Amino acid sequence: MDYPTREEIRSLCTEQSFERGVNYYHQDRVKELDIDGGEIRATVRGSNYYDVALDLVDDAVRSHCSCPYDYAGDCKHVVAVLLTVDDRDTETVSDPERDETVDIESLIEQTAPEDLRAFLHDIVAEDRDIRDRFVAFVGEDTGKTVYDYKQEINRLFDDAVSRRGMIEHDTHIDFSQYTDLAETHRERGHVETAADIYRAVSEAVRENLDRVDDSSGYYGRKLERAIESYAETVAEQDLDHERKRPYIQYLCEEFVGADYGFASDDYDDALRTLCTTDTDLEYWLKQLDAHVSGVTLDEVLSGESPSKADDQRNNTEDSVDTSDGSARDDESTVHSERTGDVLYVSDFTDGPLSTDDFTGGAIDIEHLAVGTLKLEYFVGDAFEKLRVDEPTTVERHTASVEPTESGTTDTKVSSSLQKRRIFSTHVYILEELGDEGALSQLYEGIYLESKRFCEEYARQLIDEGNEDRAIEVVESGIHTFRSARSLRWLAADLYEDRDMDEYRTTLKQLFLDHTEWAAYDDLKSVCDDQEWQSIHEEFERHFERDDRKDLVALYVHDDDLEKAFVQLKENADLSSVRQHRDPVATAAPVEYFELYRELLVPFAANDTGRRHYRDIADHLEEMRGLVPEARFEEFVDFLIDKHSNRPAFLDELEKAGF
Repeated sequence: MDYPTREEIRSLCTEQSFERGVNYYHQDRVKELDIDGGEIRATVRGSNYYDVALDLVDDAVRSHCSCPYDYAGDCKHVVAVLLTVDDRDTETVSDPERDETVDIESLIEQTAPEDLRAFLHDIVAEDRDIRDRFVAFVGEDTGKTVYDYKQEINRLFDDAVSRRGMIEHDTHIDFSQYTDLAETHRERGHVETAADIYRAVSEAVRENLDRVDDSSGYYGRKLERAIESYAETVAEQDLDHERKRPYIQYLCEEFVGADYGFASDDYDDALRTLCTTDTDLEYWLKQLDAHVSGVTLDEVLSGESPSKADDQRNNTEDSVDTSDGSARDDESTVHSERTGDVLYVSDFTDGPLSTDDFTGGAIDIEHLAVGTLKLEYFVGDAFEKLRVDEPTTVERHTASVEPTESGTTDTKVSSSLQKRRIFSTHVYILEELGDEGALSQLYEGIYLESKRFCEEYARQLIDEGNEDRAIEVVESGIHTFRSARSLRWLAADLYEDRDMDEYRTTLKQLFLDHTEWAAYDDLKSVCDDQEWQSIHEEFERHFERDDRKDLVALYVHDDDLEKAFVQLKENADLSSVRQHRDPVATAAPVEYFELYRELLVPFAANDTGRRHYRDIADHLEEMRGLVPEARFEEFVDFLIDKHSNRPAFLDELEKAGF
């Protein structure tokens, strides 16, 4: 891959930006550089930390920087990154003279044993890390415990803390002296010592995460690797079950008590690596069962069939919890329908949501220095609005999880997520053991803990031929969970050959609540003309009241482009006009261009910044072809003249070919 040369970099920016970029480059301000062919990502330390993204395509550089620079050419941060890439590219060119290596093997052969002994003695005396590795190599006991190693690693964290009491996101502690030492013990077959060191690294990292800005994920990866190495070290020794038991017990306790979702997942993965026999799995299950109440799984070991499923089912079906804690008959319960693109206030009724509530533990952003966190930071465009509604009615769950004695009381993992993780692991173990009876009993106790459990249980019931119970389970899930798209599809499949009225009703709700066009088409195919006309008018009224964007999409789907255009004009916004350019513009291309123009002019003047200017260029590309080229160029000239005082705007238009 050919990267821009210094002269080519100079041509991308003003002289002032280039000089400042050179200074940044020499000051080593480029951090976390990641090069993947023509895709370059980096963080640059300026007055703040700025993210730089570069894409090199066909000898062109497409750049983005999160800084507020709004002048001609690229900013100093982009320049610094490109110079760093150019420097690294130059360094990787091989030098034949430097490729010549010394023949170490020959030197060792030629050196007298007493000289080698003296040399080794000097190195071991001067370097504690090499001394420890030498001790590990010859198999001597170091005398250190997990606590001792943790104390040493904790001091590394203490030394790395900044003046504001945090370990900054560009400060990466090097743990290699411990991981290399553990690897030496591992290679020599010293299982307990190697495992102790990996355990010390993982626990020290986990216990210090509160004071680490790990927005780069560096410490999360180190934690994952230490836990993974712990399990691999034990597993590769092919120990019998009795010798593996303390390691399984330790990992299980850490899994249940982990105070970060991603750490819990790491321990779960480690247990799956370590537990390779049915005896291992049964022991793991016993460890988990000690933390679960309301679900008894003794049958796994005794071989008995489940006996409590019917009782649990009756308890679940007879009543539900209301907001005041009282119970009422299920038949009298009116469940409000909830849509998938709306976040409801009642989702917050159990207190403030944690990061894991939004992300399922996939990321940890508690230490990101971005100011007040907004809804879209967590969910992107998955939810379009926040709607006030009544508190939800949730079925009474029959299972709960008890915390470990070592677990933190102020845990960062919500109890509901902790429960789901533990139950997911229960399911995995029972599936590995092939115990369908115990698995069914477990599902009866937990299927209302998550949509996934609910769907998995329903599908198991279908496979067993018990479709009546499967329908009951699916319907309970639909009324319990906020967004039940997959459950409604499963209900539709169950009703299709059993109850045509329920089938139509389910397809209707799939379309109204989730805008599922496949459900719309399926519903149309099973209705006569008169019935479909009535349903279609109901859809139109619903979208006129709730969401005109969906009404436009409805007309587009029906190929009624004139009605779609009328709705666009009445409720015009730039994103909708762009979204439906094809095919709605074909109904009246000139009028569509004028509508687009009326919206783009104020949008262009509303904000600044290169990302904004690139959005304008993208909109212009959509408008091209709607009118003769002369009319289009006239509009582009108008924008250029109107914003001639914005060099970055003119620069971006020129890059886009306007």
